[in-house]
Amino acid sequence: MARKLSSEQKLCGSEMPKYVDLSRYWTEDKNLSIQKAKEMTGLDKRTLSSAKQGRFERGQFETLFKLRDLASQLAGKPLTLEEIFKDD
Repeated sequence: MARKLSSEQKLCGSEMPKYVDLSRYWTEDKNLSIQKAKEMTGLDKRTLSSAKQGRFERGQFETLFKLRDLASQLAGKPLTLEEIFKDD
């Protein structure tokens, strides 16, 4: 039977925050503006700016997949979700 964790309990390995970081893929030579990325993905400017700077921390699952797809386009190869995350 599943049990709910209290707000004071932490999952194993979750002490360090994780962020989506597209900075490795969204480099200046890609010449992709936040506005153009917004048109490509449908995501808002704040989400895209945070991900570009490596500070995107919270979002919906659909957003993660859209960011992964954008990073894949920028990298020119398929990427996994794990490849777009960084530890703080």
